[in-house]
Amino acid sequence: MFEKGAVVYGYEILKPIGSGGLSRNYKARGPDGSIVTLKFPSLDLVGDPATYERFQRELKIGKKLVHPAIPRTLSIIENRDGPCLVMEYIDGRTLRSILLDRTQLSFEESLDFTTQLAEALVYLHKNGVYHRDLKPENILIDSHGKVHIIDFGIALLQGAMRVTWRNLSDALGTPDYMSPEQIQGKRGDARTDLYALGIILYEMLTGAVPFHGDNALSVMNQHLTTTPPLPRQSNSSIPPQIEAIIMKSIRKNPEERYQSAEAFLNDIKNYKDRDISDLPLKKEKVAGVVTNRQIWVLSGLIGFGFLLVVGVIIIIGLLSHR
Repeated sequence: MFEKGAVVYGYEILKPIGSGGLSRNYKARGPDGSIVTLKFPSLDLVGDPATYERFQRELKIGKKLVHPAIPRTLSIIENRDGPCLVMEYIDGRTLRSILLDRTQLSFEESLDFTTQLAEALVYLHKNGVYHRDLKPENILIDSHGKVHIIDFGIALLQGAMRVTWRNLSDALGTPDYMSPEQIQGKRGDARTDLYALGIILYEMLTGAVPFHGDNALSVMNQHLTTTPPLPRQSNSSIPPQIEAIIMKSIRKNPEERYQSAEAFLNDIKNYKDRDISDLPLKKEKVAGVVTNRQIWVLSGLIGFGFLLVVGVIIIIGLLSHR
């Protein structure tokens, strides 16, 4: 760990900004005054040849991608103590920290974040990149409510050779969000990311992931063997259409899931468009109320006129009998 104020490779460490199983990250100030993120391998991975290969791949991925939801990877510093990635710094909070504060998010906010994530996945997948570790810890929300996907440490670049970490199995990922095929040691693809996105949407709307256990193996086994509870059982206000999208995303067989991020995004947008298309109907109902009132007024006037005519006839009849 580096202390605040330490100078590493010419960068002044400002503060640690989170560490995972594979890396240590710091907010730092560069020689030119720019604010960046420095990413170092975890201490137990320093010296592992695969670590260097992974960092090289992350650099290649970072330089390949240009999208507002994906922080840029600027450069790699190579040193005998291990590689260091210099990355664009995003000032925001992780989705995990937001969920810890509020447990579950509003429906509108959840749908907004999901839409942004799906749009970013469309871009990633079109460029042959599969994140494979999508989770609230790897999603930053900035002060404008914009989503940023971070940590491409175990991302797969289409066509790249398999890289195996020392002391780690091929089943890389986080148990709560891992797809069945990842648990089985397969490389994964677009449908793997969509499985994780479905779990994240489930969690945002219900306040919990679908599978729980005393340990990682228990959770992973449930991903393989257990039918997840319907999200509407925890939150009945979730529209059935959104529940259907979630449940399709997290089917165990990848062939039965959404086959692309575009298909997932289209269903989300179709639901949102459906809400918008209801607005003219609401206006017609309002217009109908006005029309009904006019009919009632007109009916009243006709009725009054009819009674007036009847009254005149009766009076004339009485006068004629005098």
